[in-house]
Formats: sequence, structure tokens, C-alpha cells
Amino acid sequence: MVLKQMVLLSKNKFFVITLLLSGTVLLTRCNSNKESETKETSTTDTATCSSKKINPNGDSELALLMRKMIQSSASLKELVKQGKLPDKFPEEFLKIHTAKPTDSDTKKASFDGFATNYLDNLNTFYHSPKEELTKNYNAVINSCVSCHSEHCPGPIKAIKKLSITQY
Repeated sequence: MVLKQMVLLSKNKFFVITLLLSGTVLLTRCNSNKESETKETSTTDTATCSSKKINPNGDSELALLMRKMIQSSASLKELVKQGKLPDKFPEEFLKIHTAKPTDSDTKKASFDGFATNYLDNLNTFYHSPKEELTKNYNAVINSCVSCHSEHCPGPIKAIKKLSITQY
């Protein structure tokens, strides 16, 4: 009887050890595959990867320009909150009328009107007296929201976060 129990116990130990070794081999193989995939992915252009997350259709002139507009607006927001006047009007934003969109259907007939409104509000903001900075900054942001409401609604939530709450 004792001999039978010892045989069963040794068989169970053998089974457990075999199972653990098999599991270890499988995990090692899976991890080495993931590492090689990671190495291949990391060799690709990082900028391309991050921009594809933002815009899976690629980076058009208009998309790149609007990203600069958002970055500029975020910087301007901080200036306004500090009560500082902005420096120089960003001339490159005048390209909004001619920049090629990712999808040609994005620019409807009303796009140029919205673009002109944005540039007018931006110009007014850059020439604002200190006491009107917040109001005129928010007018710029609202012109972005208005345009995106009709043309490309995806970034509206991010754009609205650029507004400055007035008390």
C-alpha cells in the first residue's frame, strides 16, 4: 500500500514538473515573439506612428497646420491667463485657405468663410488691449468650434478645453 502511494506521488510530481516546464517554454516563446515584434515596431518612424494615432489617414497640410494652431492656442491661453500680450501674428496660419485637407470633402463651400472668420478673430486678438485679451481669445476658440461643428467634428472636445472661463 505504501509502495502504491509512493508511485502515485512520484507520478503526480512528474506530471506537475512536466506541466510547469511546458508552461515556462510556452511563455518564453511568446515573450521572444513579442520582443521581436516590439523591435520591428520601434524601428519604424516614431513620428509616423504617433501621427497615425491622431489621424489614421495620414498628415495633410491642413491637419499639420491645425495642430500648430492648437499648440499656439494652448500657449496663448497661458499668456492670457498671466495677463501678457501675445507677440507676433503667426503668418503661417494664413495658409489655412490653401492648405490641402486629408479628405477633399472636408472643405465644403463654407470653409473659406469660417477660415476668414478665424483669421479675423485671431488678428483682433493679437491687437487687443489687455482688458479684452480673454474675450478676444475666446472668440478665436469659438470660431474654431464653429468651423469644426460643420467640417470636422472630431477635435471639438479638445478645442473647447482651450477656452478660458470668465468669472
